[in-house]
Amino acid sequence: WKDEFSGKLAIFCSDERFVTATLEFLRRHLDFDRCDLMVVAGGPAFVPQNETPLMERLDLLLKAHEIKQVVLIAHDDCGYYKHRHKGLPPQMLKEKQRDDLLAALRAIQAKGVQAKAFFAFVENGEVVFEEVRA
Repeated sequence: WKDEFSGKLAIFCSDERFVTATLEFLRRHLDFDRCDLMVVAGGPAFVPQNETPLMERLDLLLKAHEIKQVVLIAHDDCGYYKHRHKGLPPQMLKEKQRDDLLAALRAIQAKGVQAKAFFAFVENGEVVFEEVRA
C-alpha cells in the first residue's frame, strides 16, 4: 500500500483472454508495477469515438491522479470491434482498430500526456505486444 499515485494509467480491453498477458506486459516491459486502470470493452476505442461518460472519467483520472504516462492497448480478434463493425473483413477490421488506436494516441498526447500504444496478437500460442507509432 502506498498512499500516493504513480502518475501512470493503462487503458485496455476487458477481454479475459488478454488481461493476464497485458498486466504482465505492463509490469515486466513497461515498469507499470502500479498504475491506474481503465479496462473496458474495446479498450481505448472510446477515445476517438469521444464517448462522453468514459472521456469524463479519463479526464478526471488525468487531473486528479496527476497522470503523466498513458499506455493504450488494443488486441486482435476483439469482440467489441466485431460487434460494432459487423461484416467488415478481418484485415479491414484490424486496420480500423489500428487507426482508432493511433487516433487515441494522438488525442492523449494532445492533452499534454506522454503516451504509447500497442497492438496485442497471438503468435505461436503467446500474446505479443507490438508498438504502434504515429
